[in-house]
Amino acid sequence: MKKKVLKLVAVLSLAMLLFTGCGGGTVKTIDTAVLADDLYAGVTWQDQLSEIDLNKALTLYGINSDAVASGKVYMGTNATAEEIAVLEASSEEQVSVIEDGVAARIDAQKTSFQSYNAAEVPKLENAYVQTKGNYVILCVCDDKSEAEAIVNSCFAE
Repeated sequence: MKKKVLKLVAVLSLAMLLFTGCGGGTVKTIDTAVLADDLYAGVTWQDQLSEIDLNKALTLYGINSDAVASGKVYMGTNATAEEIAVLEASSEEQVSVIEDGVAARIDAQKTSFQSYNAAEVPKLENAYVQTKGNYVILCVCDDKSEAEAIVNSCFAE
C-alpha cells in the first residue's frame, strides 16, 4: 500500500511539473518590477541607473501604453547605453509590438552612441533581449550572462 501511494505521489508530481511550464506549456506569471529590480541589483553596472517613468520610457521605445500591462525601466545617465526594461504585453498580440519597440530603441541607441561614445556600441550589439510568453526583457550591460542567469532563475522558480 505504501509503495502505491509513493508511486501515485511521484506520478502526480511529474504531471504537475509538466503542466507548470517546464514542459513547454504556459510561462510563469512574474512581477515585472521585481525582475527589473533583481536585474538592477544583480548585474554589474558601469553607470548609475535610475528608474524612468514607464510612459516616458514607452515614448522613447515608440510603444503605445495600451500595448503594455505592466513594466519597469531603468536607464543610465547617457554616459553609457546601460538599460533595463521588463515589459509585460497586455495581450499575446501586443508582444510583437513591444519586441519591435525594443529593437527600435536598440537601433536608435546604436546610432546615437556611434557618434559620441562608440565604446558603448558593443553593449548594444550584444544586448540581452528575451521574450518569455507575454514578457519582453531588455538588459544592456557588459556581461549579458549575468542578466540571463537572473531571468532564467526568475522564470524557473
